[in-house]
Amino acid sequence: MIDMNKMRIGVTLVTVLENEASHRRERRILSIPSSVPCFLSCSSVLWVFIVATSILPLAAQTSRPGYTSDNSDWWSLTRTFEAEDEVIPMEGDLPTSMPASNFQILGFKLNHETFGKATAKLGKATVVERGDGVTGRSQICYSSPRKVHLIFEKSEINDAFYMFSVGPDWNGSELCTESNLVTTNLSTASGLHLGQTNAQVTAILGKPSLVADDKIIYSLDVEKRTPVADFENLRKRNPQLSQAELHRNYDYYLLGVYIEARFLSGRLVYLAISERETY
Repeated sequence: MIDMNKMRIGVTLVTVLENEASHRRERRILSIPSSVPCFLSCSSVLWVFIVATSILPLAAQTSRPGYTSDNSDWWSLTRTFEAEDEVIPMEGDLPTSMPASNFQILGFKLNHETFGKATAKLGKATVVERGDGVTGRSQICYSSPRKVHLIFEKSEINDAFYMFSVGPDWNGSELCTESNLVTTNLSTASGLHLGQTNAQVTAILGKPSLVADDKIIYSLDVEKRTPVADFENLRKRNPQLSQAELHRNYDYYLLGVYIEARFLSGRLVYLAISERETY
C-alpha cells in the first residue's frame, strides 16, 4: 500500500526544490553587473547634456526679449488706454480726413509689413515684446549717436511709429540699433519732423482735435472704401459668407487716426503717429 503522507511530503519537497531552482534561474537572469547602472546613468547624463547644448543656442537665436509686465516704455501709446494729462476739446472746423503722407516715413507707410521694410532700410533690429492682450505690443527701435529715436510698434489694435529726442531710458532701450538715417531732420512724407514749432506742425496737420500743456492731439475716425485687392483677400478668408454678406460687412472700413505732438521750449521733441483699421 502506498503511504499517502510520504507521497505528500515527496511532492512538497519536489515543489520546493523546483521553486528554489526557478528562483536561482531568475536571479541569474535578473542580476546585473554593478558597472551597468553606472554606465546607464552616465550615458543618460551625457545624452541630456548633448541635447541641452544643441537646443539652447537655437532657443537663444529664436526667442525675443520679453517685458510682459513692463510699462517703462513711456513713449508708447499702446501701453495704456488712460489719458495721462487733461485735454481740452477744440471747437470749430476740425480735420475730417488725414492725408496718407502723414503715415509714411523712409518711403513706406504703416501697415503689417512695416517691420520688414524698416529692417531693410535701417538694418536688423531686435524685436521686443511687451504687455499682454490688447496692450500686447511688438517694438523695434533705432537711434542716432545723439539719442534721437525712431521706434516702430504693432499690436492687435494698431500700428504706430514714434520719433523723439528727449526722455528717460526704459527697459530694453539698450537694444536700439544705431542708424545714421535717424536724425532730427528725418521727416514723414508730409514734412513732419523733430525741432518744428507748434505753428509749423499745425500748418501741416490743420487744427488739432485736442490740446493740452505743450501738447497737441489729432484723433479722428474716417470711413473708407476697402481696396479691391483687400476685398478679394477677405473673400478668400471668409468662404462661408455670401456675396451680399461680404459687401455688407467689408465694403467699407473705419480708419482710426491718432497723432500726438509734444513740445519743449516751443520745439517738437516727441511725435507719435498711429492708425488702426476696423470693419
